[in-house]
Amino acid sequence: MFLNDIEDPRRAESCDHKLIDILMIAIFTIMSGGESWEDLALYGKEKIDWLKTFLQLPCGIPSHDTFYRVFCLLDPERFQDSFTRWVKSALPEALSTADTPFDIVPMDGKAIRGSKGKGKGKRAVHMVSTWSSRLGLVLGQKQVDKKSNEITAVPELLEAIDLRGALVTADAISCQKSIASKYIEQGADYLLAVKGNQETLQKDIQAVVESHWELHPQDLPFSKGKRL
Repeated sequence: MFLNDIEDPRRAESCDHKLIDILMIAIFTIMSGGESWEDLALYGKEKIDWLKTFLQLPCGIPSHDTFYRVFCLLDPERFQDSFTRWVKSALPEALSTADTPFDIVPMDGKAIRGSKGKGKGKRAVHMVSTWSSRLGLVLGQKQVDKKSNEITAVPELLEAIDLRGALVTADAISCQKSIASKYIEQGADYLLAVKGNQETLQKDIQAVVESHWELHPQDLPFSKGKRL
């Protein structure tokens, strides 16, 4: 199992619970709609009979404090990489868009609710994620470095997923040459928003659109003087 590749950050002599058990319970809880450390412990207790059919659980279900401490110690990059490889192995054909129905993949950055600390300078955790509209599945996520922004995080995220044949949509912050080139390298099409702060690009696009309408008036979004 790919999750077994994650290094246990705890001291072996002080561990009552196996890392793989903790990770699996956490994943199942989140998939079931759980959001808190207490939810993880509660899910484990309610599903213990089923969990014991494939997990060892030598000391029962970990407490919510144990879940919290373990996830504070884990390397999030290693966990994300292992989880992504696990999903790819489980759905190899579905995740390859080359020979499957057309997919629209929105890409967006969001701050995780409740992640902003109360202390001075405690910024909220900001994540960039990609979503498969066809599969209803998150294809990948990347945390934005505190000293950076989405412009640097998006190309790194794109390295981990397969976008062949898909149409990727993103807001204006992703409207960068470096990001667009990554989509092309992946064999994907892209639809990016443009704002007025990219004045030259915006004017060029507007000129192309107006030129097209002049040559092809039948494409105008008007009907007898009224907008459709």
